Amino acid sequence: MSEIKPDKKLVKYCEVISVITIIAAAMYGFPNILDLCYEMGKDDSDTFIWYALVVGIESYAIMFVGILSYVMVRNVKRGNIFSRVNKRILNAIGVSTTLSGILINMIIRLSPLEMPTEVCVLFIILGMMFVLTACIFEIGIRMKEEQDLTI
Repeated sequence: MSEIKPDKKLVKYCEVISVITIIAAAMYGFPNILDLCYEMGKDDSDTFIWYALVVGIESYAIMFVGILSYVMVRNVKRGNIFSRVNKRILNAIGVSTTLSGILINMIIRLSPLEMPTEVCVLFIILGMMFVLTACIFEIGIRMKEEQDLTI
């Protein structure tokens, strides 16, 4: 398969996304896990576990998406745009984000605490959009393969 040379605007955009995803994973995901560990050590209420589950799932989801986004952006910067690897990355981001949203929603519904559900709805919708983008990417990959065969 031939690789596409990305234009400078796309490369610059990819560099910005790389920095943002690394910062998001580092600034939100990891510190929240550390805060939860600290709170778990000093908290004696039985309702803390509900809060810890929600924040823990959110943090790990953001870290996972950040890492996968960085890998995909690196592939795009190298000119490997319409590839099966990027399609799998988009699918993994979509499925993990959707499952995180569903899991957070179930935990919130089962918990005795009042917690907002906007985050889980946003996770579900965003995850489904990533899966849709992966399906569209698959069509683009097939079109690219057909074009490569005709040339």
